[in-house]
Amino acid sequence: MEANIQIRIKKVKFKEVRKLRLRIELELKNEKISIDYRPIVISLFKHILTVYESGKYFNTYYEIGKTKPFSFAVEMPNSIFEKESILVPNKKITITFSTDDRATGIVFFNAFLTQKNKHYPMTFENEMTLRNISLEKEFVITTNTIDVVFRSPLCVREHFKDKNKDIYYSCGKEGFDEALDKVLALQITHNKDVVTLGLKDFSIVPIQCKKTVVRHHSQLVEVTVGSFRLTGSIALLDYFYSSGIASRRSSGFGLFDIIK
Repeated sequence: MEANIQIRIKKVKFKEVRKLRLRIELELKNEKISIDYRPIVISLFKHILTVYESGKYFNTYYEIGKTKPFSFAVEMPNSIFEKESILVPNKKITITFSTDDRATGIVFFNAFLTQKNKHYPMTFENEMTLRNISLEKEFVITTNTIDVVFRSPLCVREHFKDKNKDIYYSCGKEGFDEALDKVLALQITHNKDVVTLGLKDFSIVPIQCKKTVVRHHSQLVEVTVGSFRLTGSIALLDYFYSSGIASRRSSGFGLFDIIK
């Protein structure tokens, strides 16, 4: 698989890296999309994996219970938010897809190519068409402290399995720090390169942030947007930068940019 993929990616001047951050540019048929837009992006991901290589990799990521090693953010410049919809005047949206796992990045890159210039249906009689996919230049972390701003909201969820209940915490809410510690401790167990480091000396301190509520699968989810200062080992910071941080990363939460 790698040899075939390498040839394709060389056309976009791909360099040999372990992680990948992709920029996917899509064009809309009309300017109206659902306020609950993340599920349609997830549906697109599932579709491209179904089409690519006859669905060979679908269960790798979307089998029930699978932990997905990626995060994404959706950008809609100058959009107008209404009660049930979002108006996107220029009819263009951009998805940033990021993963710390090279194999995952390669699979999704080629899977996205199968959807190029094809229409994918949405609500409000709309559809999106993938027009371009490219590699986004990543920030190289060289210090133990970074200032970041979230491209997609920071989501911290505490799940109570016996009651089948979720509690979401925004920054400043009582229990936020404890819940975040539990979420991050579980997250790093999925990466053998950082699990041995643990969360010793790691901290996340708000710089300028606020609580907001977003719609996700028809549920109102309390999250945090804005900027934070992260301190920790370079390897751990690099992992969070590539894979996203905290809860529901593969549903479009926890992806950040480094601003300092």
